[in-house]
Amino acid sequence: MVISETELLKDAFSEFAKASDSIINYYNVLEGQIRLLKTEIENKNKELERAKEYLHNILDSIPMGIVVLDQKNISFTNKAAERLSSDRMLDEIGNGRDKAGVIKNGKGFYRWNKDVLQNGFKGKEVLIIEDITEFEKMKERLERDERLRAMGEMAARIAHEIKNPLASMVLFLSMLSEGKMRVKDRKYVEYIRFGVQTIDRIINNILSYTRPKTLALKEENISKVIEDILDFMGPSVSSRGIEVIYNVDYEGKLFFDPDMMKLVFMNFISNAMDAIKDKGYIRIEIKEDRGYIVIVINDNGVGMSEDVRKNIFNPFFTTKDKGVGLGLFIVHNIIHAHNGYIEVESQEGQGTTFYIYLPKDRQR
Repeated sequence: MVISETELLKDAFSEFAKASDSIINYYNVLEGQIRLLKTEIENKNKELERAKEYLHNILDSIPMGIVVLDQKNISFTNKAAERLSSDRMLDEIGNGRDKAGVIKNGKGFYRWNKDVLQNGFKGKEVLIIEDITEFEKMKERLERDERLRAMGEMAARIAHEIKNPLASMVLFLSMLSEGKMRVKDRKYVEYIRFGVQTIDRIINNILSYTRPKTLALKEENISKVIEDILDFMGPSVSSRGIEVIYNVDYEGKLFFDPDMMKLVFMNFISNAMDAIKDKGYIRIEIKEDRGYIVIVINDNGVGMSEDVRKNIFNPFFTTKDKGVGLGLFIVHNIIHAHNGYIEVESQEGQGTTFYIYLPKDRQR
């Protein structure tokens, strides 16, 4: 039986229609799968963004600075790193070969560690920065306390060694001065006795400085004590053309020894006056800081070198032509007896700032 061309064409169109329907069905299935895949990708991207945000929140909550260096260029910093570091500091660390160290930046001290990132992150390094300023200040205070204690004990031993023979010398010279001697000789004996008595008085003063301070604590307003000292020293300060700026942010009372504290502030103000060569200022501030009352005494005088700054509380250390270098040693002992401490910041040619910390709570 012969099939006509019409029927063949009809069969061909039927097969083509079936194939088209099959392609359309496959396309619809594929389009649905693409939509599902697109939705899954969008969800994964959102999850990645949330994970990235979560990771950044964790990194920003860490108190240590974290910096990622890519070929010495900064590719990431957390908030602590932005707060703690500076461009100069990061350049100094990043360009060096050391893997760890301590660096001073401004008034702070920072410990850092640097290491290479692994697992395919070639050329990238992670830098960890930790603020150890308070630790360094505490270590410096402890070292100073130990040094002062040892030097105080040494001064006490020396004073006692000298004092014993002096007592005999005074007695012997007194006996000589009462004997039958020529007037000329008696005059020289009197000179010698006067010199010995002067030395004895100096040694007694040294002994009083090296003994622990006994405080007569009273509940008073620290600002009133400072005002009394400023009134007392006012004529001397104004005669030098020095301006006093006094700011009080704390008016509460403390338990302290008023007489001892007057000695402290007189010493600091006198030192500030000596440091100011031309007309300048002395700024005094009273404020509260984490359980302490802080008295800040700042001047725009000549300042001091780092070596001098570290030694100013040592007994017998002085940069002045006159004096024996016991003033700040006494001040340190008085503040220490009040369970407080002193910090000092200074740069040559830029003045000096003393911070006197006194505890708010009563110290027994």
